[in-house]
Amino acid sequence: MKRYIVEFKKNKGQRALIKPVGPGRVMKLDFPHLDKEIYLPVYYNVSVIEGEHSKRIGKLGAWIAKNYPVQDYQIRTISQNKTTHLSFKDEKTIVLKTPSNNYDIILLNKTSFSKRKREKLNENGFFKGYQIKRNMVVGDFFLFKKNKKVRGLLELEEGFDYTDFLSLLVLDRLVDELKDKEVKDNQLVEIEEGMGEGKYSNFILTNYPVNKITKAVEYIDQDGEWKIFCELMDRGKPVLLNGPTGCGKSTMVKWYAYIRGLPFYMSPTGNRETTIDDITGSWVPADPKPIKAPGALTLAMVHNGIFYFEEIGPVDPGVLYGLHGVLDDKKITVQSQYGFEVIEGGENFKMISSGNLDNRYTPIELSDAFLERWAQIKLGYPDKQGTINILKSRAPKLDEETIILITDLIFDMRGVLTSYKKDMGLRGAVEVAQALQGSNQPIKKLIQVHMVNPKSTYENDTTLYKKLMEKVDKRIKG
Repeated sequence: MKRYIVEFKKNKGQRALIKPVGPGRVMKLDFPHLDKEIYLPVYYNVSVIEGEHSKRIGKLGAWIAKNYPVQDYQIRTISQNKTTHLSFKDEKTIVLKTPSNNYDIILLNKTSFSKRKREKLNENGFFKGYQIKRNMVVGDFFLFKKNKKVRGLLELEEGFDYTDFLSLLVLDRLVDELKDKEVKDNQLVEIEEGMGEGKYSNFILTNYPVNKITKAVEYIDQDGEWKIFCELMDRGKPVLLNGPTGCGKSTMVKWYAYIRGLPFYMSPTGNRETTIDDITGSWVPADPKPIKAPGALTLAMVHNGIFYFEEIGPVDPGVLYGLHGVLDDKKITVQSQYGFEVIEGGENFKMISSGNLDNRYTPIELSDAFLERWAQIKLGYPDKQGTINILKSRAPKLDEETIILITDLIFDMRGVLTSYKKDMGLRGAVEVAQALQGSNQPIKKLIQVHMVNPKSTYENDTTLYKKLMEKVDKRIKG
């Protein structure tokens, strides 16, 4: 049985220290000062203490999810190239998911133990505990309080890594910190039964259930864009994300929708053929007469959620003019089987659009009248370290040397692609990194399939393909 002591310190700022009983590295979690009102998730740095210095090895993100049977505090830890996720199953059970295992964490109290063990625990100030199970019990975590100081003791069977349980070790400390805070988040408005009979909005509420994102990739902030995006979204401002392909625009939007628990509706990707009906809805055959099937915008307005219009760059400006009323007043007039009706978005209705509006890639220039109705956030590609961090989070089992190699190739290829008016985003690189975790294919072949070929699809003389493969050959021999 391996044992670890958890101490909560205040003398040098709020922090938790996890100390192995015996040889091993001491880990540290720093708790930032939080205002009364906070944005979620709240991030905490995870570090390893080496002598008089500490080295940051990851982070822990905590947030409160309100769309669960109980108010759920969820914690995601990203450290040492692996991600764990902790959430409440019910009032007495927590689920901890790691890259290799899932655990049930069962809440313990004094009546959970034999009289002899209860007496021993009480001597040390025991007040709470957790049992860690994976088919069988693999460990326990006890909390003690003496002289107003709280300490923890983690006991694990051999073969289990205590870093998988960092979120459990600080769970009570985090819940205690977050429970009194006011979250900068709009509450969902409940829809009354039977509202507006004979109305198109009521038809939608009855026949089209709320759509929510149940799984999303965490957006990793690069230069403070995440905070301003959340602030604008929470205030209900329309936001345009302007940046090159594969820079994380859609990841940011979906991550926000996920952590806020808001209904989410995404329009078909914008193109030269996009019409206003693609956005608001179109007529479909039905018995005894056609009905109007709502589009993503109408669904988002009626269900009081997020409307995401992806790739507005190539859309005809005449179509976009039809959105001015929604941008100004959250209102749009729709013709349906019930006649004409004004649909109005609620307090939580939010509009987001995205595109690569660099005039080197987008032939249509949108009008100032349209652009001025949006708050615009310009995004770029992350630097090398940011790219490495993203690839680590998306492929936690891949070794760091390979991740750095893929990152270097991204930057090599961008140098070539610039003269061809092309970009190299992170999608292909993420596919390569994730494939390497479970594929027997050589890395050069995966890079060719996911990164090189998509950029040279329409070549006649294969010049670009050869230039990109030269970069690959320089980095990967053989």
